[in-house]
Amino acid sequence: MLDKIRDIEIALKNKSYLSALALALTLPDICGEIEYPNIVFDDGKRNVGKQYAMWFDNWVNQYYADCKGWTRDYAKAKNPYFTGRMCYFLRCSFLHAGNSEIKEWGKKEDKKYYYSYEFTLGVNGADSFGESVSSNYTNQSHGDLKKDKIKTVTINIDELCKNICLSAEKYYHNKGSNHFEKYNTYLIDFDRGFPQ
Repeated sequence: MLDKIRDIEIALKNKSYLSALALALTLPDICGEIEYPNIVFDDGKRNVGKQYAMWFDNWVNQYYADCKGWTRDYAKAKNPYFTGRMCYFLRCSFLHAGNSEIKEWGKKEDKKYYYSYEFTLGVNGADSFGESVSSNYTNQSHGDLKKDKIKTVTINIDELCKNICLSAEKYYHNKGSNHFEKYNTYLIDFDRGFPQ
């Protein structure tokens, strides 16, 4: 685990943001499986999405507090603008489809609004989030008096990777290295020869 974290730090130092992000997005996967081994589907297979999101929400979400702040113990954001579910969707899009599309992370509509979502990744800047409401009513000819509300979130890759790494390293030390043995990647350095 620590070797993966060090590799992410090297990638960030070299401004290899996509490489750092790809490896960083795997850490909640590892930690979620360790922390929540009993969260499975009816057939006994891991519920990866739920394990991933829960671990992120319990260990990383404090870095994504909006103006409502944190819980009394400062362990969690009261209303995070970037959640475990969103990070899991990013992981799936980025690692499996090669993009950063997160189309929906909340409700589709309520009594007043239809919702749409815009998610972007950035570098060399700060996270941002917000909402905008259209001035026109949608489908007013059908008696529908709802407006469109767009929720936007931009996440700085560098900070996301650092936040995941800090949390994963803290979790690693809290849990103990023996829990991570099956998650090691062993490499042979052919320049140095095989181990004796």
